[in-house]
Amino acid sequence: MPHYYRRYVQEDDQRAYPSAERLLADTLADAVANVPFYGDRASMKEIRSDPFSALANFPILERETVRTQGAAMQSRAGRRRGWHENTSGGSTGEPVTLIQDADHLAKTVAIRNVYTRWTGNRLGDPELYIWGSAQDLERGKDSRSHRIGNRLLRRDLLNAFLLTDDAISAILDELVEGEPRLVIAYAQAGYEVARFAAERGLRIPRQRGVIATAGTLQAFMRERLSSVFGCDVFNRYGSRETGDMAGECEYHTGLHVLPWTCHIEVLDADGSPVRPGEEGDIVVTSHTNRAMPLIRYRVGDRARMPSTETLCRCGRATQMLAAVTGRTVDMFVAEDGSMVDGEYFTHILYFRPWLKQFQVAQSAPDRVVYRLVTRSEIPKGDWDEIVEKTRLVLGEGCVVQFEHLDAIPPSASGKLRYTMREF
Repeated sequence: MPHYYRRYVQEDDQRAYPSAERLLADTLADAVANVPFYGDRASMKEIRSDPFSALANFPILERETVRTQGAAMQSRAGRRRGWHENTSGGSTGEPVTLIQDADHLAKTVAIRNVYTRWTGNRLGDPELYIWGSAQDLERGKDSRSHRIGNRLLRRDLLNAFLLTDDAISAILDELVEGEPRLVIAYAQAGYEVARFAAERGLRIPRQRGVIATAGTLQAFMRERLSSVFGCDVFNRYGSRETGDMAGECEYHTGLHVLPWTCHIEVLDADGSPVRPGEEGDIVVTSHTNRAMPLIRYRVGDRARMPSTETLCRCGRATQMLAAVTGRTVDMFVAEDGSMVDGEYFTHILYFRPWLKQFQVAQSAPDRVVYRLVTRSEIPKGDWDEIVEKTRLVLGEGCVVQFEHLDAIPPSASGKLRYTMREF
């Protein structure tokens, strides 16, 4: 990571980014040369002469294709000992398993840290994460490794999956007493923390900034976060499949596509680029992972393009998105009134080979329904584990139901809501 971080910082400071054309050409050429699934999509001559035109020869990559063709999508090159499995975030209720290499991890960590500098924060400055960490609920956040790691990184963690009044109060007390921090939060969880502080009249000293991610940042959320923490709020967009893809700079003119990470297309229902100012599906070509490259991958979110092409005052001449519009994450409410980020329930369902599609709905504080489209019978152990983890955060009296469906229809917006609170 240090090598990439230093290089990316230098390029960002000088506003001298690698050529988008060259990055795309290198990505496509490597995939055609080394990945069976992409071997006949375009010739090297086509790719090198006009990579953007060559990209159109590659089909839109759907999640189901990744599931069924995963082996053919793995590269024949590279050191496989450094490869690891990851899973998508399930933003459409259809998680997929991916193979990523060590270089991908190093690059994505470096890119994230470079983006953090856009807020005015520097590596080693104190940070507060209002973040998802299911492991903390199971193993305890006071483990020795947890304490040492966070101390070294000057990082405090408030678990976004379980927002009790006591947990929120403890972190807000630290913000009142400690030095200013950069707050990095799941958008809806961060909003709930800010709302908690505002409703109780708590005065929080001005923080360095807020990065809101992992959910759609609505205008009312931005306003509350900014007023409570007394600072700018930066909208950041990413996915588990690709890492961080785009984010706002200090001028908030839209989201800059981070120049090292990917190329983004915004397409209409026919697969054609939307016109300026219009909204469509995000299709991403990742530049960071050679083990299992994702080319024209429909990530499951939607974005709106800028109405006009305008160079941002920050001087970063990058691809731009006006807004990411398609993520909705509901906060669930436990019997005792504590709040649980909806993404907790998507994490429960990660790495379930029998699962095709899902939706988790809370119809009352003591009732949750898992609507499932399955490939095979649910093992008894998995069934019991889902019930146990649900009751861990919502209370032992929570009734957990399972509905088996042939398909889960999308909402009126055209996107499947994978978690929702119905009361």
